[in-house]
Amino acid sequence: MATAAILPGPAHALPAKAVPQFEQRVIFRASQDPGYACFRIPAIVQTTRGTLLAFAEGRVRTCGDAGDIDIVLKRSTDGGRTWGPLQVVSEGAGDTHGNPAPIVDRRTGRILLPQTHNPASADGTSCAVPCARRPHLQYSDDDGSTWTRPRDLSAQIMPPHWNSWYATGPVHGIQLTRGSHPGRLVFGVNTETWNGSRVTANHAALISSDDGGNTWQRRATDSWLVATDGTFRQKPSEITLTEHTDGTILVSGREQDGTDLGHRAQTFSRDGGDTFTTRFRSLPDLYTPQVQGSTL
Repeated sequence: MATAAILPGPAHALPAKAVPQFEQRVIFRASQDPGYACFRIPAIVQTTRGTLLAFAEGRVRTCGDAGDIDIVLKRSTDGGRTWGPLQVVSEGAGDTHGNPAPIVDRRTGRILLPQTHNPASADGTSCAVPCARRPHLQYSDDDGSTWTRPRDLSAQIMPPHWNSWYATGPVHGIQLTRGSHPGRLVFGVNTETWNGSRVTANHAALISSDDGGNTWQRRATDSWLVATDGTFRQKPSEITLTEHTDGTILVSGREQDGTDLGHRAQTFSRDGGDTFTTRFRSLPDLYTPQVQGSTL
């Protein structure tokens, strides 16, 4: 009778090399993408064809927030393992084009790109107050390969008293799938009011479209007055959205300033973004630095 035995390996045998759970790719880097000092404000979405679109601000001369800035894009058709060449989607041409907040319309396949434009400052570091920023929109109907020219949305979603600061997103918007407004496109903004001598209020709001992005409306809004000494309670900014399974929208923002500082500020909407359930509240137990954050 033949017998077989499985013997232990030699004492010096090395354990099998663990397969990494994650792989990392650096998508944007100044050393590999000449013509830019640095890249900031990233955003990524997946199209209806499965293509990943990674957006960023390509900052031409310096890393400042208000210099010559383009919105740039790279595409991946293999789940992020490889990426195509850098595309300029919205060229600043000396001004600032930024705050990309892409949204994928899963009914039509269109990718919409809300963004904000402003004249560059003299030193490119920051926009003077009041800052003349205006919301714009581009879209692509060919999976992100080509884009329309930006069109100004100010007449639709920028009331006269939002006259100092205006920021779309950034990070991403969403398309609702549940509740009373399935198919609605929604993104967040934060803005300020200037009275001629100082900032008197800040606002966080939701912007939505029920016709595939042809027209947009200002919806739920939370406003905070700024006292003459400059103090105020809350300033939710860089708004990011997520839809819960029951259709509720989680609205999360960077808490920038104020006397009720937490690491994030959030509220909810249960009517498709028409209203907020409460005012924004800070979350001091949720540890995160003061940066944009994606909940996608």
